[in-house]
Parts: sequence; C-alpha cells; structure tokens
Amino acid sequence: MTPSSASDPRRRSPPHGLWRRFVASARGGVAVWFGLATPVLAVLVAGAIDLASLLSDRSAIQDVVDAAAIQAAQQSSVSEAAALGERSKHFVDEQLAKRKIRLNYAVNTAVAKDGSVTITVSGKRTSFFGNMLPPGGWPINQDATASPMGRVPLCVLTSGKDDANRLDMKGNAHITAAGCLVHANADIAVESTAWLKAALIQASGLAAGRITPTAQQSAPLIEDPFKSMTIKTPASLCLPLDVILSIGLNTLPPGVHCGKYIAGKGATLRLQPGEHYFSGKLELKENGILQGDDVVLVFDKDSDFKFSGSSQIDLTGRKKGAFAGFVLATTRNNTRTFEISSDNARELLGTIYIPAATLKVTGAGNDIADQSAWTVVVAKEIKMEGSPNLVINSNYSVGGVPVPTGVGPTTQGSRLTN
Repeated sequence: MTPSSASDPRRRSPPHGLWRRFVASARGGVAVWFGLATPVLAVLVAGAIDLASLLSDRSAIQDVVDAAAIQAAQQSSVSEAAALGERSKHFVDEQLAKRKIRLNYAVNTAVAKDGSVTITVSGKRTSFFGNMLPPGGWPINQDATASPMGRVPLCVLTSGKDDANRLDMKGNAHITAAGCLVHANADIAVESTAWLKAALIQASGLAAGRITPTAQQSAPLIEDPFKSMTIKTPASLCLPLDVILSIGLNTLPPGVHCGKYIAGKGATLRLQPGEHYFSGKLELKENGILQGDDVVLVFDKDSDFKFSGSSQIDLTGRKKGAFAGFVLATTRNNTRTFEISSDNARELLGTIYIPAATLKVTGAGNDIADQSAWTVVVAKEIKMEGSPNLVINSNYSVGGVPVPTGVGPTTQGSRLTN
C-alpha cells in the first residue's frame, strides 16, 4: 500500500539544509542592509547635532548683538561713530571668544541721525562636514537696532582705563546721584558699608559692592567729553608769594595767582567773577570761607586744593566764555590729588574737570555739593573713604550756569527696536 502524501513525513517540513540556506541568506541580506544604512544614519545624526549647534550659536550671537546695540545706543550721543564701531567690535569679540574657533565673521556698526545704532554680525560658521555641506559653511547674519530713549544725564565719569584708576569707595562713603549716570572706564569697587546710588551705573570693567541699581559691567568706554579743550595757564610775571589769611574779608580779582593761598579761622576769600589760575596750593581749613559766583578755578601742573575742617565752600561756575559750565579744572599734565574733607563744602555748582588727577573725598558724615543745583565730575579716578556723602544733583535748568556739551542731558539710555 502506498502511503498518502498527507501522511508522508518528508513533506511536513523543508529539508534542514534548505532551511539553513534560507536563514543564512536572510542574515546576509540584513547585514548588507545595515552595512548600507549605517553611513546614512551616521550622516543624519551628525547633521542633526550640527544643526542643533548652529541654532545655539545663532541664538548666542543674537543675544550678543542685542546687548551691543543697546550699549552703543547709550553712547551714541557722546561718542564718534568710528570709536563706537571699534568698541562694539571689541565687545562682540569678547563675548564670542569661546565660539570664535568655528566662526568667521565681521561686525558692522551703523549710526543713524536720530542716534539709533544698528549692529550686524555677518559671516560663516564651519559645518560638521568640513564646509562642504553647505558649501563654505553655514551663513551667519544677525542684526539688532537700538534707539535712544529716556535721557539719563552723564554726571560722574572716571576716565582712567587701567585697574589703578577706578571708582573706589571704602568705609561708609556714599555717592548719591538719583537723576543721572555714573560711569567708570575701569572698575567700580564699593567696599564695606559704602553705597553707590544713581539712576544708571556702568563700568567698562567689573563692579562689586553695594550698588543700586545693579551696575552694567563690561560697558563700552566713554571717552573724555572735553578732550579737545585747550587748558593752560596764561603767561604772567607774578611773584610766588604765600598768602595766609586768618581774619576778615579778602577779595581776589581774576588772573594768575602764584604761591600758596591758605584761608583759616574766620577769614573769607572771595573770588571776583572770571577765570582764576592757581600756580600753588589753595587750602581752606578750620572755619575759612571760599566764595565765588561766575568763577572757574584752574590749577596748573604743580598746584592743587585741599578743603578741610569746617571750611565753607560756596562756588558757582562760569556762565560764559571758554570755561562756561566749569567751576574747577586742571591743566592736562596735573596728576596731583585734590582733596575735599570739609563738613561744609555744600555748593559746587558746575563741572569739576581734572582729567589726569585724583579726586579724594573723605570725612565723617559730611554732605558734599548737596546744595548745588547740579554738579558734574570728570576725573581720572575718584577715591572715597570715611563716611562722606557726595551728592550729585541734576537740576540743569537752575543756577544760571550752562551745562557743557558732552555731559548732563546729552547722554541717553536706549532700547531695542528690532
């Protein structure tokens, strides 16, 4: 009897050899598929990582461009376009230093007539594929425009640019400048219980301590707003005699004053309107009084002033002429220290301009310049210790003394417009 095909065991499954060949063939196909797909997957993964890194770089560049535009707009009214461009480029390069290895870019700064500033960073970013995809690398083109808003007058500037020339406050010293800008081209160091308060505070370097509001650090430099002024003592044949005053009213006409002028006890030194050039030391001590309306005191290379004790200082600056708006100034080669420690130096209306010198303010609970309608200080450095309070008012329309161009209400804040 012939067995049926349904019951023949040889027909129930393929031969073992055939199955093994099928499995081997399938495995080979999968291996070939993976072999072909792996490079493609690797390229896709690398591309995704490169794109994510590109987006991160573009976002970081945009943040830097935004900050650069805001800072530039703040300075546009007190800086030339070329200098503004250089500072903006330096700021961008500094902020992108960690990414610069894969960036090749240029920084362009454009200043409009209304003071608005556009910063553009354009160039290429290297790609994962050796700049072959896309050809030459990824394009970079980030820009921001900021325009001035809300005028913040510049009222205190320390123009020294190295670490030794900073705005330095120790002890319980205070600066109160509620309506204006305090800027340091170097660092601001506020130590112990000292306190710096202003409408806006900037440091081109670092800022630390009790500072209200928080200082903007790494801000662009502000150039000396009066660097083009000619300041020199007129030629004179005066004799360098020391004058010591201890009683009564003593009047001094404008001109060149040689030798020391020292007023103490109950003496009053009254300066007549005009320009007073000092070639020696001017010192007020004890209860001495220094008065002058429509005056400027200019100190040459070897001269300085010291206001100490309970001396009374009442000075209002020049209302006209080459020194209009200035109350105290020095020649550019004067590197001395000018000291105010008096507890009655209440009126200093005008601009104090000592571009290469130091202003030192000390004392114990004494208010300085608080009775002035406005005061501006431009010094290489400012040192404060003890517990004085330097008050910088900003009532520029009061007092009859014009504000020099470059300070006061010409300095502006800024905002992004795109």
